Amino acid sequence: MSMIEEIDPRFKAYLYDIGYHRWSQVHAMVNRTWTMISNIAESSNAVTKYARELPIVELLDMRTLLERWMKEKLLKAKGTFTYLGFKFNKELDDNRTLSHKLRVRTSTDYIHTVLDGVSHYIICHENKRCSCGQFQLDELPCPHALAALRHRDESLNNIFLLITQGRTSCVLMKYQ
Repeated sequence: MSMIEEIDPRFKAYLYDIGYHRWSQVHAMVNRTWTMISNIAESSNAVTKYARELPIVELLDMRTLLERWMKEKLLKAKGTFTYLGFKFNKELDDNRTLSHKLRVRTSTDYIHTVLDGVSHYIICHENKRCSCGQFQLDELPCPHALAALRHRDESLNNIFLLITQGRTSCVLMKYQ
C-alpha cells in the first residue's frame, strides 16, 4: 500500500472504500484460480517468465532436432533397396570367385559338406553356420556357403535374402 500511496494518495483511500474483496486476491470470496487477467500477453508472460530462464528450451530444441533426424533416417531406411555397401559387395564377389573351386556333397536340404582339397567344411544354411566360422563372424556367406548355395542352384537374389534376412527389419526398428 505504501507504493500505491507514493504514486497517488487518493488511490489508497479509494481502494479502502471499495473493500478488500474487490481488489485483493487474498480476500476474494471466489477461488483465486478463477481470477482472470484481461491482458492475455501479460498472463502468458507471467507464466513463461521463469520457464524461459530454464535450460528446457535447449532441451526442446535438441528433442526437435532428434525427432527430425530420426524421421529423415526412417524415411531413408524405408527407401533403401541396396542391401550391401561397396566393401561388402567386393568381399561377396571375392568369396563367389573362390567358391567355384570347391566341391559340394549334400547331406540334407540345409546341410552340405564342402571339400576344399584335403579340408572339408560343414555348412548349415538354416542356422547360417559354417565350420570355418567366417559365416557366423562376418554374417556374409563364406566361399563354402556360396559353393553350397550354387550347388542348390540358388539365385543371387536368394543369396542376398540369406545375407539380409532380418537386417531390414532391424534397421527400420532402430528409427521407429
